[in-house]
Amino acid sequence: MCLTIKEVAEVVSIIGVFITAVALWFTVRSFQKQLQLNFFSEYTRRYQEITLNFPESINEDDFDYGSLEPEIKDKTMRYMRAYFDLCSEEYFLKRKGNIDQETWCEWETGMKFAFSKSAFQQAWEMLKLDTIYYGEFSKLVNESIGKTHNNSSKRDAVTGAPS
Repeated sequence: MCLTIKEVAEVVSIIGVFITAVALWFTVRSFQKQLQLNFFSEYTRRYQEITLNFPESINEDDFDYGSLEPEIKDKTMRYMRAYFDLCSEEYFLKRKGNIDQETWCEWETGMKFAFSKSAFQQAWEMLKLDTIYYGEFSKLVNESIGKTHNNSSKRDAVTGAPS
C-alpha cells in the first residue's frame, strides 16, 4: 500500500498538532508551577517581614502589651494586624480552592501555633475592637484560642496549678 503525498502530509500534520499540544501542555504546567512558587514566595516574604518586626519577647508566656513602651506597642500592634490580615487572606484562598491542601495544612499549623501564644491572643482581643474579619476566619481564630485556653485549664487541673 502506497501513501499519496496528500496522505503523508495529513499524517505529518496530525503528528505536528500532537507535538504542539504536548509542548503547550508542558509550557502551561511549567508556568503554573512558576506562578505557584512566586505566590508562595510572596506570602513567605510577607510573613518573614511581619515576624522580624515583632519584639523578641513576643513568644514568652508572660508577654504583656502593657509593659511595652508606647512606640513599640504601636509598632507591634501594626504588625499583629498585618499578621492577622495575612492569615485571613490565606484562609480565604484555601476556602476558594486557590491553594493546595498541603500548603494550607502548613499554614494552618503555623497559625494555630501562633494563636496558642499569649501575645497573639491579647492582640486578637484588642484588634476585635476596631477590626472586623469575616465570620469563618474569626471562627477559626476563636476556636483555636478557645482550644488553647481549654487545654491550659485541663493541664492546670491535672497538675494542680492555678488557672
